Amino acid sequence: MGISVIFTGGTIGSRVNEQGVLTPREQSPYFLLEEYNRQYGNSVEFTTAEPYRILSENLDAPHLLSLISSVNAIVERGETEGIVITHGTDTLCYSAAVLGYVFGDVDIPIVLVSSDYILQDIRSNGLVNFHYALEFIRGRYGTGVFVSHQNRGGIPTIHRGTRLLQQPPLSGEVNSIKESWYGRFEKGMYQDNPCYHVLEGESCLFPDKKKIKLSEQESAVMRLIPFVGMSYPELSRQTRAVLHESYHSGTVAISPQLERFMQRARELEIPVFLCGLPGEEREYETVSQYKSMGMRPLAESAPVAQYCKLWLAVSNGLDVERVMNTLVAEDFIL
Repeated sequence: MGISVIFTGGTIGSRVNEQGVLTPREQSPYFLLEEYNRQYGNSVEFTTAEPYRILSENLDAPHLLSLISSVNAIVERGETEGIVITHGTDTLCYSAAVLGYVFGDVDIPIVLVSSDYILQDIRSNGLVNFHYALEFIRGRYGTGVFVSHQNRGGIPTIHRGTRLLQQPPLSGEVNSIKESWYGRFEKGMYQDNPCYHVLEGESCLFPDKKKIKLSEQESAVMRLIPFVGMSYPELSRQTRAVLHESYHSGTVAISPQLERFMQRARELEIPVFLCGLPGEEREYETVSQYKSMGMRPLAESAPVAQYCKLWLAVSNGLDVERVMNTLVAEDFIL
């Protein structure tokens, strides 16, 4: 059997056009396979698919559903050693998390790869990321959803799809929450992360891959990120749930605006989940105040993954409280 490659665009599938602008081009994805065969030989039999071609900042619900459908079609055929998905870095963590919760129970590896520069640029890490994704698949080192990425000056690293942190501004680096990466290729040799913890519990929250939905209604899930001088938006009956992220210490400001927001949430029976509490540290006194207002603190986990889990739960009519408090093997917790 060979390896399936799904192209979706992004920098790894882009070139500079006649106007000097980076854009996804029709032949660019296949340049990746040509370069791989040129540098590493043609020992891998590839089958390809391209459900869409976009710059990843334009990712939305229809694109994610198209990607889920494309992956599921390959999984159901059962004729591949694994799947590599080329993707833009901007929203890599979102696709990785959604796919992780949907395909966490598959018996093959699904590995997403991106590139910090176009493949024709000598600074690009795209081919390296792709190469080690293939090495991970061929070595049969794990099943489920992963990301293969080498940060600048770093070691080729395999991350679990639901443990990625969003990149900081002006950086294309990919990191797992609290260094909980899955494995690395030290001098070309694969090594497990001895600090990687596997959770016991459900392997997948969405066993029926053909019926996955993702709401396009902007107000269905509200995501809040704290900042100094923060004000709160109005809640409506169309809002199904709120994910409130915290500062790094697991805190948000206690303010009249927050109190009014939480009172309105209680009136509308909208659950508000707090993401970002450190699992092994003592809680600040403000945490008890959040709880008294009705906030539901979540176990230590990656914020983007928890947003994607909440989005999936709301979109598919699941018990939101149960899903958000259910830890699956894909999740992170000390």
